[in-house]
Amino acid sequence: MKRISKFVLAILMMSVCAVLPTQAQNAGSQKYEYDFNPHWFIQLQGGGQYTLGEVEFGKLLSPNVQFAVGYEFNPVVKGRFSVNAWQSKAGIEGKWADLGNNGTPLYWKWKYVAPSVDVMFDLTNFLGGYKPEERKHSIGVFAGLGANIGFANDEAYDANNELKTRFNRLDPNEVQLKLLWDDPFKKEPISGERGTNAVVRFGAFYDYRLNDNWSIGLEANANIVGDSYNSKKAANPDWYFNGLVGVKYCFGQTYSKRPAADPVAAAVAAAMAAQRAPERPVERVVERVEVEKQVPYLYQEIYFTINKYNIAKTEEYKVSQIADFLKNNPDAKVEITGHADSKTGTKAINQTLSEKRAAEVAKKLTDDYGISSSRITTVAKGDTANFYGDSSFELNRVCVCIGK
Repeated sequence: MKRISKFVLAILMMSVCAVLPTQAQNAGSQKYEYDFNPHWFIQLQGGGQYTLGEVEFGKLLSPNVQFAVGYEFNPVVKGRFSVNAWQSKAGIEGKWADLGNNGTPLYWKWKYVAPSVDVMFDLTNFLGGYKPEERKHSIGVFAGLGANIGFANDEAYDANNELKTRFNRLDPNEVQLKLLWDDPFKKEPISGERGTNAVVRFGAFYDYRLNDNWSIGLEANANIVGDSYNSKKAANPDWYFNGLVGVKYCFGQTYSKRPAADPVAAAVAAAMAAQRAPERPVERVVERVEVEKQVPYLYQEIYFTINKYNIAKTEEYKVSQIADFLKNNPDAKVEITGHADSKTGTKAINQTLSEKRAAEVAKKLTDDYGISSSRITTVAKGDTANFYGDSSFELNRVCVCIGK
């Protein structure tokens, strides 16, 4: 239990280390907010296995492969269906091989297929937030349940026959490997034991993102199976451990990004809006000087992600502010001008996209806030405007809303 606790602590420390460098590197640079898109993935891995036993370590190593199909629900939680397979090994050495006469060691191997369902937790995203472009490393843990279906255990039968010969017990129905299980494909039933065991497994993974869809990674997992797995009776569960390296492919656009709200830029925009507000002249009267009240004015920018016209959750409060302005000023109207950036898409695509963005904001005002469509005007400028220049072209994916 202490070893497991140390293992978990080590994983947590590695996750923290993976988070800290990113935060330091991004100080003072352009900040972005990322929207995670749930998506499917496939995974192919290969490596080695150690089957726990009482013989020399090297004698119990064997090859191992794993294929998985999974779904990432959010940046932290994902699930997968995996099939782990190939080979396991066991053996008897020393006195156990020949009643204390230091007999020749016996070793055997068999094949298996182990399907399982795993729940996975990304600790790096949990501790440091979701930043796919700023952080390439990801560390997490998982746990799952499944079944191990063993077959092709001819060598275990041969080892059992050799033991019977050494012990001069020639009764063909007497089994020296007390939990020798019957091969479902080749052998007649002997022991009545089945080669299928329930599996409880847990482990850790490390992924390194090559790009938005491909990553390479490492995985270590521990598997607990029934006592009959290696055909020997020990009165406790058997274990095997896998170390794997592989590739992972995520389908579709896994995330979208937009510039994070900049308080300085917001203050500048407010100041510019104030300058653009129409002013009324001061009327001088002989007896007194009367200053007329300014006409209410609103300026708001709603940002969008690339090739999208739906309003992000983080931008919805701006629509609410526009609605409040219109409700508080019954005579006011709003003009919504949609824009797109010129770095992506074609002229035609960007024109359509800017129209949809303006229409989406207008629709939300009418449907969600009950604002009359007669008080809303929409304009689409496509990619003809370039407010923020090429260095911050993402900010041109915007609807500029002016109310007065």
